[in-house]
Amino acid sequence: MRNLRWLLVPIVVLPLTLILFHGFGRDPREIPSPLIGKPAPSFTLVALDGKTLTADQLRGRPYVLNFWASWCVPACVDEHPVLLEAERRYGDAVQIVGVIYNDSPGAARAFLDRYGDGRWPQLTDPGGRLAVEYGATGPPESYFVDAAGIVREKQFGPLTLAAMDQRFAALLARAER
Repeated sequence: MRNLRWLLVPIVVLPLTLILFHGFGRDPREIPSPLIGKPAPSFTLVALDGKTLTADQLRGRPYVLNFWASWCVPACVDEHPVLLEAERRYGDAVQIVGVIYNDSPGAARAFLDRYGDGRWPQLTDPGGRLAVEYGATGPPESYFVDAAGIVREKQFGPLTLAAMDQRFAALLARAER
């Protein structure tokens, strides 16, 4: 019986150790999306300016769907200048679309008045339906969609200029094929 006990230790401890080390090697901010490689969810939403935007209107041009909120401090505040710069650099080639996540239109307008309003649509998402369809877990969260309407990448957390440059380059390269 005593020898059997020593045999059980490696059978139990070794797999448990491997599982723990595998988990510790992952980025906890990286949450995979089942949408990668699949068509982007369809939507029809109203922007803060009162205009309606549909997913079909975005086809033919790569876009990034950025879920954000005025209460998302400091991450959304830190990310906003990156989006403004990306709009300046890529606005003719890639569409940025903001989706206001669990926030009021008034609070979103105040945020944009304070930190700068880009030229991209800021969509209201009543009831968070689009956020649920994308699987958004909290702002900021961004989905990169190619010109054919296929979700190519997701980023949880604030975007950086380096990440935007890399992802937009990949989307534009796909568009040229």
